[in-house]
Amino acid sequence: MNLVAVAVTDYIGVVILIAMLYSSHIRRSEGRFEYKIFSLIAGLSAFACAIDFMTFYLDGMPGELSRILAIAGNTYCFVTNPLFSIGWCMYTELKLFKSTARIKRRYRFIAIPGLILILISMMNLFVPVVFYLDEMNVYHRLPLSYAYFIVEFGYLIFSYMIFKKYENRYGKVRFFPIGLMMGPVVAGCILQLVFYGISLIWVSLAVGLTAIYMSLQNEFSYLDKLTGLYNRAFLDYILDSYSKDQGARMGGIMIDVDRFKKINDTFGHSVGDEALIDTARVITLSKPDKAVAVRFAGDEFILILKGTSEEALKRVVKNIRDELELFNETEGRQYQLSLSIGYTLFDPEKDNVDSFFRHMDDNMYEEKIRKHSERK
Repeated sequence: MNLVAVAVTDYIGVVILIAMLYSSHIRRSEGRFEYKIFSLIAGLSAFACAIDFMTFYLDGMPGELSRILAIAGNTYCFVTNPLFSIGWCMYTELKLFKSTARIKRRYRFIAIPGLILILISMMNLFVPVVFYLDEMNVYHRLPLSYAYFIVEFGYLIFSYMIFKKYENRYGKVRFFPIGLMMGPVVAGCILQLVFYGISLIWVSLAVGLTAIYMSLQNEFSYLDKLTGLYNRAFLDYILDSYSKDQGARMGGIMIDVDRFKKINDTFGHSVGDEALIDTARVITLSKPDKAVAVRFAGDEFILILKGTSEEALKRVVKNIRDELELFNETEGRQYQLSLSIGYTLFDPEKDNVDSFFRHMDDNMYEEKIRKHSERK
């Protein structure tokens, strides 16, 4: 692989990663740990693309300074390889499980193979076991360097296993196309492993991370920022998809916050927002794993369930009421959260999306009216 080809591939990697990091600075400002991990591995990869070109440029160049820079650059790339792999697995788990406690508990052990390789990379500065530069400053890869490819593949497989385990338990993961990340990386690693002297790993990482980032942008456009639930645009997409599946009956539950205007007027809009977040939490803790929870409009929420029955819908409604009672007993808010709930099944022979909404809405308002009459 000639120097111009290396320059082109590494330049592409640097540019797309820097552009991605620049365009994601608003999300990073939210301070969520998963965004920090994603930005860290993207930043490490961008710098590695630049360092990679430097090491190719310096390969065989005479002089002590060239030797020092080449050793430092190659060491950085070998250190970054396991750092990226560990970071990617951490990001995958954070993305799926949303738990930093899980990361702290598990990665004391999961990170061990990568940390060992990092220590070996540092030891290589004194005793060549991974690579060396000969008297002409030409780079040579030693057999232990293949351990880095093996461990990287191991971490990629591990992240995929985490992903599939999550899908098997909770259903299809939307907006996280792990194959688009792993495909380019695996292909780049294999090609670089088989064909000595080419450089594809870092640009492959750049392509994979960019594919994930583009998918995340789609996710951001479908999420309600306040509650973290899906928004109306995603509901329209889901309904269009589910209503076409004649083999799996669809059900819907509409949930409305009672006396929400009074909460806003009495305690202020920040407390009103808190009430909406609390409602989303109650719904999330009550719903089946594969149900889609949506903030429909204002203080109205909708749950969509595929392949359900009237009995299953009743169980979900009971779960919501039980979770709501527990919330009011334990959280000590300034208000008592109250919800009116209506549910219905979608009949593909009689219903369209509008009538489906209308049935849910009518049933929900029947309960709201009944509550209002009971208070008189």
